[in-house]
Amino acid sequence: MSSVKRRTPEQDMAAARGETPKRPHPAVTAVILLVLGGILSLFPLALYANVMALTDGYRASHGEAGTPGTATVVSVTDGRGGQVCRGTVTGDDGTATADVIIEVPGGCEAGQTADVRLMEGRASMFTGYDEPRAWAAGSDDWGVYLPLIVLFGLLSLLPAFLLVAVLTRLAKLVLLPREAPKL
Repeated sequence: MSSVKRRTPEQDMAAARGETPKRPHPAVTAVILLVLGGILSLFPLALYANVMALTDGYRASHGEAGTPGTATVVSVTDGRGGQVCRGTVTGDDGTATADVIIEVPGGCEAGQTADVRLMEGRASMFTGYDEPRAWAAGSDDWGVYLPLIVLFGLLSLLPAFLLVAVLTRLAKLVLLPREAPKL
């Protein structure tokens, strides 16, 4: 097989006219790189948000974290991923929290009560992570975060590799000696 690069007809016509191929303006290149960098920076942030949500859910459903209390299911909505149970949580100290997502093993029904651990939401730029959740013992709904962690973990490799490449290039420019210009 030949490794000769084939030129497009537009390139042939430009070469016949004596023109050189045009490169984009440096400002356009900078804007494209900034937008691409902004998009790539979201993947590690999404990875962090999902790891924290998984950790919170796991620890609360195993009784290791959260405020103990009793949850009462007020409404049940059938969503794409299953049932979404909402209700109120009354802490063991008597404090009440309204409009909480309640995670219970199996299905839930309006009026159902369960002993839970309430986890306050974490501030996040992603929707749904800042809502408080109550986790009943044995609830394994925290597992829904695993595919997202794998996905965003893999997508986070690209910005990590790019960062290493840029830092390596900068280190070589700074640390390696250069020849003096010849006059």
